[in-house]
Amino acid sequence: MISIHCTRDMLEAIELGRPSTQTDRVVFRGLDVFAIPARELVQRLGEYTSIQADPDDPASFVASDLLLSFWRPFAADDEPEEEQGYYFSSVLLARPGYYDTPAQAAERLQQSS
Repeated sequence: MISIHCTRDMLEAIELGRPSTQTDRVVFRGLDVFAIPARELVQRLGEYTSIQADPDDPASFVASDLLLSFWRPFAADDEPEEEQGYYFSSVLLARPGYYDTPAQAAERLQQSS
């Protein structure tokens, strides 16, 4: 699944869903984001950048410096048979500013003026 998110005819983000076969892969810095258990992927991405649990959904994580977020419907970190919770189900690549708070958005707007 590939989904695009647009606002006012501008691309905001692209979301990739977990492939249904192992022949399709989504790789970031050598890490296959859908083949590595979610908990391990978060640890390994943490070697590159800050990655935090989403405050609205603790089973999901945001690496705002990389403009990436990772989603799964629930956490099942100790149940490999429970694929939907053990692995991430989607990854979203966003445009700069997508994860900004209102204050950060105002500052970004002021800097571009």
